[in-house]
Amino acid sequence: MQETPEDPAGISWRTIVRECGSALCIRISTEPEQSWSSDPAKLLAIAGGLRAAGASNPYAAEPYLDAADALLADGAVDPVLTVLASVLRAVTMRELGRYTSARSLLRGAGDSLAAAELSFSERIDLSALVVMHEGFCELQQGDLDAARRTLVRALHLAGDRTAPALLAEGYGCTALIELRTGSLRDAEATITTALEIARSAELGNEPCTAPARLAQASLAIERGQLDGVGDRLAELARDTAGTEYAPLVLAVTSSFHEAVGDDDEAMDDLQELQLVIRDWEAPSLPRTLHDYARVGLLVRHQETASARAQLARLEPDATHSRCPAAWSARIALDTGDYAGAIELTNPCLAMGDMHAPRTATLANLANAAAHDLLGDVKTADTLFARALLLASSAGLVRPFGFLPRQHLAQLVERAESMRQPQHVQRMLELISTRLTDDHADGAAVLTPREHIVLERLVEGDTQQRISFELSVSPNTVKTQLRSIYRKLGVTTRDGAVQRARTLGIIG
Repeated sequence: MQETPEDPAGISWRTIVRECGSALCIRISTEPEQSWSSDPAKLLAIAGGLRAAGASNPYAAEPYLDAADALLADGAVDPVLTVLASVLRAVTMRELGRYTSARSLLRGAGDSLAAAELSFSERIDLSALVVMHEGFCELQQGDLDAARRTLVRALHLAGDRTAPALLAEGYGCTALIELRTGSLRDAEATITTALEIARSAELGNEPCTAPARLAQASLAIERGQLDGVGDRLAELARDTAGTEYAPLVLAVTSSFHEAVGDDDEAMDDLQELQLVIRDWEAPSLPRTLHDYARVGLLVRHQETASARAQLARLEPDATHSRCPAAWSARIALDTGDYAGAIELTNPCLAMGDMHAPRTATLANLANAAAHDLLGDVKTADTLFARALLLASSAGLVRPFGFLPRQHLAQLVERAESMRQPQHVQRMLELISTRLTDDHADGAAVLTPREHIVLERLVEGDTQQRISFELSVSPNTVKTQLRSIYRKLGVTTRDGAVQRARTLGIIG
């Protein structure tokens, strides 16, 4: 069978995949109903068009997919549409967090493709489509190693006729994986490729561009380049509403709020994320991001028991892009178990280059701080130098916030006294600037709610009184007080009041 030509009176599968937004859907739906209700290609186009920026609706797509399936059931029409119908329904299942159903549909699409009589070029192009969507499913399930392999295969299968929307989404998802498992320099290059494809094809803010834009925002947060990131994430939240990327946007938004010191907003983001994915299948990448972000917030607020309980439910993956050991070691540092912190992270250090670079930085930092606190300065400096090398190659600043400020300051001071490569020296300058800023004006990042609580604290109100007057729970007040203490660099109520007066926050 020769490759199906573009039908002037109808719509090809390539057009449906290429025109990923709502324009094609609107154009068809304005035709008389009888012209599209009996045409499976047009029904699929409408279903695909319901996945659009700010208006994705997997439930609304189902009736059109059902009608298309009914027309395709007799097998008398183009078999390519049968493959496409399965792919589009897999997208709706993925948007609802039903990964098992989505992958089953994609396997069915692969079987239909294998049985169809198609030209060689069309078979390759359709294979790239199916394999790419398999990679998207694996990413959402949190199987990052498998997703990377699948997406690399799909991108190599893709040719000149592959829809730019599919390529932009594929490269964007690959960048998200590289941010967590590999080189951030590679991730930056992949983000650039994805965004260039999107710009050339004038894809705008379609959901297919969301992974690259989200990876770009994540990279900026890791580098401490926070200006404008909040606005970009708010735009992404609007554009990805109803898609499987919406929970990932919430997870990254939580990271942003944590990075700017607004722990209350960060926790609110995580609570909203939990509600969004409540009925989604587990395991999933959004759930993993939620759990690790929550551990970080609990540790920062010294809620050790809750953090340990959360960590007990988490397992590392093959490359430790998810690394419970690093956070367990961080808790051990807080509780004075320095030997335990070393024991927890030694297996991570033994993995060498098999360990994901970002979390390897955390493991080296925890191990360095523990050796420093035990008096083994030489080993501590060696491990800290390794952490600096891992992070400085990509300009990462955020991982150094993993350590308590007092532990980090000692390591930085000694590192600054040594001769360092230029890129490491620049990293030390960035870390020192943040340490100085935190010490000199820790209140600059107090949230409005924390300012109110601090004022009540100065007036002598008890936690119970503050809770009553602000109409919030005692636990909320306790969390806000811990955040205030941390940002002011103190551990007591009197210390917070004195520090606030010194900084001129209060009279």
